[in-house]
Amino acid sequence: MKTIQKQIILGGNTALFVFPALLVHSILGETIFYSGEDPTIEIECAPESIRHTCKTIQTRAGFLYDHTITAFLAGLNPDSITELSKLNFYNNVLVVIKNSDSTCFLIGNTNESLNFNFNFDSAANPSDRNGSELTITGQLSTSFTFIQMPLIPL
Repeated sequence: MKTIQKQIILGGNTALFVFPALLVHSILGETIFYSGEDPTIEIECAPESIRHTCKTIQTRAGFLYDHTITAFLAGLNPDSITELSKLNFYNNVLVVIKNSDSTCFLIGNTNESLNFNFNFDSAANPSDRNGSELTITGQLSTSFTFIQMPLIPL
């Protein structure tokens, strides 16, 4: 008999790493290999704004996992907007999320990736939230894979 044990870890994610799927060479076990410069972009999101949901969808061909990742990047920084625009250009990305117990997991693989999108809002009032809302979505044939950071160049 197998037992699924309860977890004592609190919810929440502490870090979000996004990289273009096109620049990933391969994934072997818990290691991600890439060609050239490190393509990983760590996005320093507002505390407690990184959320990942994974819903199971049953189809005639089998199961799909519908992933939605949302996060908020506070402020307006020209470098940040440039990097977000590059990710928007690539569109297809892989994501690594680090949760509150420092466990990292990968969403996507070399065959299937997620769609990246961001929307900036300067806010109407000084007390409102000023920054970019990130949305990363996709239906994949896998849920997620536990990995080790950092990534390894070829």
